[in-house]
Amino acid sequence: MNLPLVRGKKWNYLAMAFAIPALTMLCLMIASGCTPFGNYSMLYSDMWHQYFPFFKAFRLALRNGDSLLYSWNVGMGMDYLGLISYYLASPLNLVSVLLPESWVLPYFALLVPIKLGFAGLFFAIFLKKMFGKDDLSIALFGAFYALCAWALGYQWNIMWLDTFALLPLVALGTISLLRDKKFILYVVSLFLSVVVNYYVGFFTCIFVLLLFICYQISYCKSMKRLALDFVRIGCFTVLAIGMTAVLMLPTLDALGDTYSSINTYPSDFSLNIVEYAKCADAREAWKAYKLAVEAGEPAVMLWLTAVKESFGPILDGMKQVAGNMGGGISPTFKEGLPNVYSGVGTILLAFLFLTAKQIRWRERICALGLLLFFTISFIIRQLDYIWHGFHFTNMIPYRFSFLFSFVMLYMAYRAFALRYEFKPWKVLAAGILSICLLSFSPQIKEIPEATGKLGEMFSLLGQTIGAVFSGNQETLNAVSTSLQQIYKKYGQAYTFLVYNGVFLLLYAVFLLYPCLQKKLRPNPSKNELKEFEEVKINRRRLASTMLALVMALEIAMNIVNFGVNFSYTNITTYPRGTTYTESMIRYMKEREDSLFYRVEATHSQTLNDGALNDYNGISTFTSSANVKVTEFMRVMGYGAKNNYNRYCFEESSPVANLFLNLKYMLEREGKVEENSYFDVVHSYGDVYLLENNAYLPLGFLAESELADLDFFATGRTAFKFQNELFSVATGLPDAVFNTVYSTVKGQNVTINSSSSGGLCSYKAGTGSGKLIYQYNIQTAGFMCLDLTMNARNSFSVYHNGQLLYSESLSLPQTLAVCEVKPGDVVELKATCKSEESNTMTVRAAIVNEEVFRKGYDILAASTLELTKFSTTRVEGNISCNRDGLLYTSIPYNGNWKATVDGKEADIHLVGGAMIALELTKGDHEIVFTYENKSFTIGLLVSIACLLIFLGLAYWQNQQTVHEKVRNIIAKFPRK
Repeated sequence: MNLPLVRGKKWNYLAMAFAIPALTMLCLMIASGCTPFGNYSMLYSDMWHQYFPFFKAFRLALRNGDSLLYSWNVGMGMDYLGLISYYLASPLNLVSVLLPESWVLPYFALLVPIKLGFAGLFFAIFLKKMFGKDDLSIALFGAFYALCAWALGYQWNIMWLDTFALLPLVALGTISLLRDKKFILYVVSLFLSVVVNYYVGFFTCIFVLLLFICYQISYCKSMKRLALDFVRIGCFTVLAIGMTAVLMLPTLDALGDTYSSINTYPSDFSLNIVEYAKCADAREAWKAYKLAVEAGEPAVMLWLTAVKESFGPILDGMKQVAGNMGGGISPTFKEGLPNVYSGVGTILLAFLFLTAKQIRWRERICALGLLLFFTISFIIRQLDYIWHGFHFTNMIPYRFSFLFSFVMLYMAYRAFALRYEFKPWKVLAAGILSICLLSFSPQIKEIPEATGKLGEMFSLLGQTIGAVFSGNQETLNAVSTSLQQIYKKYGQAYTFLVYNGVFLLLYAVFLLYPCLQKKLRPNPSKNELKEFEEVKINRRRLASTMLALVMALEIAMNIVNFGVNFSYTNITTYPRGTTYTESMIRYMKEREDSLFYRVEATHSQTLNDGALNDYNGISTFTSSANVKVTEFMRVMGYGAKNNYNRYCFEESSPVANLFLNLKYMLEREGKVEENSYFDVVHSYGDVYLLENNAYLPLGFLAESELADLDFFATGRTAFKFQNELFSVATGLPDAVFNTVYSTVKGQNVTINSSSSGGLCSYKAGTGSGKLIYQYNIQTAGFMCLDLTMNARNSFSVYHNGQLLYSESLSLPQTLAVCEVKPGDVVELKATCKSEESNTMTVRAAIVNEEVFRKGYDILAASTLELTKFSTTRVEGNISCNRDGLLYTSIPYNGNWKATVDGKEADIHLVGGAMIALELTKGDHEIVFTYENKSFTIGLLVSIACLLIFLGLAYWQNQQTVHEKVRNIIAKFPRK
């Protein structure tokens, strides 16, 4: 399968293996107008909210020479090493330091095709070294690996792609270690796989174990060799993982503070993919077995019954996974079946692999066993839990499914290399089995229903063409929308059928073509033999050429299919306010002489605006979010949920702002509501800088009782809690919030029940409706709302008929409204979906200005004046006018140490999250130091393992040199 020589030079097929997936993805980006070729981007979901903001902040930290132990612009502040090891450890990220600011986003976008290119290259290297091939086939199969459904569906999780790309080198290194006792490639590739992303690296480590088991089953000849291989791979695995300790130990320490640390192993029978109702009998059978075991009764028959009842649902799940191996359908981006497509021809060739007598039967059994094990792991939740690092994922399921594609492509390439050895009946049988497997796809089941919609689709298509020629835009929009909805629901069924049917037929035809040559008659002449051989060579050459073209066509169609189904994002206003926001932030930093303060936007664009815009923010969404801080923020009235790993700032109450060190807000939509607590200090275009005139710094003196306040007591509303919080912190008995009661009415919504306190039960009619909360103001002050919308309704807030803002919240949250006075009317209009039946709670309160200012003066009387500030050390002085509690908005994770007047001080936690110190009346010098002991230990372990590795590598190299010298000497004749 070689290409013709170019000016006497051989093609570089490894370079082609990199170029095919990289250039294919690049062409899609150009066609879609993605940056750097247009105003769109592939910044999908978390890539928009997390990955690029973190990437941009990391680049800035490197350029500024900041410490990488702790970060203040991600959330309220968090351990940075844990975040780096999951999101930012790719060596390719370091290149960003050399780029100008204008090229940061384009370079980040180009990392996707670059990493996919490396995936193709490394898979081609694997094939070349394993099978001694260096032709076009290794480049094409490398492209199939790089552009498999997992890579395209999850490419927006850009930090996973490095380990995905390195997997073939790890597999090659594993075989080299076991077969040839060469360890360098294994150690280096496994080290890189884990260090660039520990999460996907965990999958790779499990795969290494599975490879070891398969290798021993296939090739082991004695128990002694098995034991030696086990010791060898165990030692070098420990060495490779040990070299990652500088990142892994701090990461493990940080993970102990995240929500994933409180996940529990599922004790009951449950399955993924399969409908819940189909598992009812199996669940009951396993419960009966469990009860019998706990009671000490004989349970063998009950166990057999449970296994029998489980077989049907598991088989149903396996069928769905098998059906999803076909192409022409949208990859799973967030929710759906496992991404296991890696080429239609791959399926056909994998079946041929299982029939190849030239391959050891034990190797064939192992490959099939791996595929079955992966499939079972997708379905059984206990295995799924273990695979995903002993926790369940929040969306993006079956993240290890790229291992399935790797094994499939390995099997396919083995069969492809033996394609001339298969008899026609084997190819036909493999084709029939492929059809049977693909028939399990849910898309096939929709074809009868889709057929019934063909007439409607053609009718709508005709109406669309008519509307185009008539110029009736309104009709065109309506008809086009209907056509798109029908195609989205039913069109993929026909796309799946045609895509897989055509490619399966083409692969089968060109695999059969060399086999259908007429046989030689008995006792042929030399000319007949020569002619026969020439025909055979020509047929094989033609078949190989056509197979290569079919593969190239499938690669192209696969990327087109992905491009059609992917949702692109417009980056014209990313970050929001663009140059105006950048200018405002520069102005803010120039005018401000405080060593540390926090900034936020009145309405967030991403969940990491601080990292995106380079300021010390509050909001964050990250897998390494401290669960205690998340819970603290939730109670304080911000959008937060522990299993979402996020807390989000939206302009909230003045009381909550006191405890967050919030000094500035950015208004980026040109709408500045009247607010007695924030003053406009500057503006550029539509961007305004608002300064908090009720600002409290990083630390301030509160009453000692604040340390004992139960933040998580049940039965309190947000405003009742903030009344209690303010009272305990200041010692004032009066409430800082006064409740405002509402009346509720509906538009195309039936109100079942409602209360003046804000709780409403409702049912919407056909079509969208609105639920309207109305507040007739009796007292002056600053008004806030506390919302719990169980259906994630979008809403708009109006003041005297003027729109203030519109939002769509997924979590309960407290929001600022504006200044109000007697006679004003404030309305909240929530949109309800058609026939939606649910409850909604909207409470309102007005700040008692007199009480607030009196309490603020108490808290502002003794504050921490910073004298030195760095990412890992905070120094300051405070003059206490009384005994009390120094509250700080420094999140605690076990690594902060505090000294008061040079002596180590006990740290108290407010709300289980924020650092506080007991102080006596008088002047004090305060120092907070961040000391990550896990980093220190990890650094020593990494250095030790690296030195051992270098020593062993040097020794192995010397042994190789000595062996070569001995071989050369042995060739000379002895006298």
